[in-house]
Amino acid sequence: MGIRRRMMLYLAAFVAFVVALLWLFQIVWLDDFYRWDKTRQIRQASDVVAANLDSENLEDLMNHLASRNDMCILLLDAYGKKLLSSEDIRFCLIHRMARRDLDFWCSKAPEDGSVVTELFNVQPLMDRPVNPHSFRGNIPQMDAEQQSLLCARQVVMPDGSTAYLLLNSIITPLASTVETLVVQLTIITGVIIVGALLLAWFIAGHVTRPIIQTNEAARQLARGQYTPPENGGAYREMAELNDTLVHAAAELGRVEHLQHELIANISHDLRTPLTMIGGYAEAIRDIPGEATPENLQIIIDETNRLTSLVSELLDFSRLQTGNAAMEMADFCLTDAVRAIVQRVGGMTGKDGYTIHFDPEENVFIHADERRICQVVYNLLGNALTYTGADRNVTLVQAVQDGIVRLSVTDTGKGIAPEELPLIWRRYYRAQESHKRAVIGSGLGLSIVESILEKHGMRYGVDSVVGEGTTFWFETGVVTTPAEPEATE
Repeated sequence: MGIRRRMMLYLAAFVAFVVALLWLFQIVWLDDFYRWDKTRQIRQASDVVAANLDSENLEDLMNHLASRNDMCILLLDAYGKKLLSSEDIRFCLIHRMARRDLDFWCSKAPEDGSVVTELFNVQPLMDRPVNPHSFRGNIPQMDAEQQSLLCARQVVMPDGSTAYLLLNSIITPLASTVETLVVQLTIITGVIIVGALLLAWFIAGHVTRPIIQTNEAARQLARGQYTPPENGGAYREMAELNDTLVHAAAELGRVEHLQHELIANISHDLRTPLTMIGGYAEAIRDIPGEATPENLQIIIDETNRLTSLVSELLDFSRLQTGNAAMEMADFCLTDAVRAIVQRVGGMTGKDGYTIHFDPEENVFIHADERRICQVVYNLLGNALTYTGADRNVTLVQAVQDGIVRLSVTDTGKGIAPEELPLIWRRYYRAQESHKRAVIGSGLGLSIVESILEKHGMRYGVDSVVGEGTTFWFETGVVTTPAEPEATE
C-alpha cells in the first residue's frame, strides 16, 4: 500500500474513532453517566452533612447542598422525629413518606456509618396527563418512568445520640436532551467527515508528493545519478534526504570509477608477470640451451609476484570483513623492522636501491607482530616504488613521552595536497601513469589502513610536491613485555 493511501486510511480510522467516542459518550452512555454522577453527588452531600453536624449553620449548609444538587435532605433523630429539613425538588419522596416507611429506610442504614443507596422507578407525577393522539401536530411523547435515588446513613450527633440522614433526588429522563444531542452530533459528524476529506486531500497533495517524487528520483541511484525533484526541499527532512541521496550518488559514481581503475591496475599487474612467465617458458621449450638458471629464476620471481598479489587481495578482503584475527603480544618493533630492511634490501640492492635505518634503541610495543610487519613491509614497498632517481628510502624510529613513531620517507615526486585525503580510500591510486610496484602488489595502503585502525593506532602522511612523501604510524611503548594474548 502506498504512503498516500496509508495516510488517508490512518486519518479515516482516527476520524471514525473520534466520531464513535462522541456518539458513545453523548448518546449511548449518557443515561448511565448521568445516574453515576447523581449517585456521586448525593453520596458527597451526605459526607459533607455528616462532617458538619456540630455546626451552628448546619441548616444553611443543607439548604445550599439541596439547591446546588437538586435534592432533598432530611435529618431524623433515633425516634424518627424531624430535626432539620431541606426540600428543593417537587414530589420529594422522603418528605411525603409515612412514618412506617421512614422507619424502614432508617433501619436499612448500616451502623458503621457507611452509605446505602437505592435506585427505583417511579411514575411521572402530573395532574392531568396529556394524550398526544388527541391533538394535531408533532406532540412529544410522554416521558418514560422517572427514577428516584434515595440515600440513607446513620450518623452520630454532637451529644452522642444516634440520628439518621436521608437524601433523595429525582433522575429526570433525558429523552429531550438526547434528541437535541443527536441533532448536534449529526451536524458535527458531517462537518468532521468533510473536514477530514479536505485534510486528507491536502496531506496527499502537499506532504506525500515530495516523498513520492523523491522515491521516483532515487531509482537513478542504481546508475550513480540523482536529480533532486522540484518539491524535494519543501520540508527540512526531505531537503536533508535529498542532500544525502545526492552525496550517495556522487560516492557511488566515485566507487564505480575506482573499481574500474582497480580492475585495470590489477589486470596490468597480472598481465606483466603472466606474459613474462609465458614468454620464458616458450623460449625454454622451443630454443635449445635457454633452460638456464637465470631464465628459470625469472619464472620463479614472477610466480612469486603473482602469489604476493593474490595473498594481499585475500588479506585485504579478510580485513574489510573483520575475519582477520589479531594475535596481540609484546615484541621488539626495532628488531622486526631491522629484519625487514635486511630482507628487502637484499632483494632490491642489486637494482641500486638503498634503505637507511639506524635506530638509537630497541623499542617494544604491544600489537600483532605479523600484521605490524606487514604494515612496515607495505609502506617500505610503496616508498621503493615511488622514490626518486637516487633510489633512497629512509626509515626513522623516534621515541617521545612513551610514544614511538615509525616513519618511512621516499624522495619521489610527492603527492598533491588535494590527493592526500584520498590515498587511503579503497581502490584509490594517485593520478599518474601506472607504475609497477618494486615489491608487493600496489594494494599496500588499503591494507595498512585496515591493520592500523584495528590496532587503534594513529597514522598519517606528509608530502611535499617535488621533494618526497613520508608515511608514519605511532603507538605506545611497552617497558615490560607481557605474555601473548589473542583477540578478534
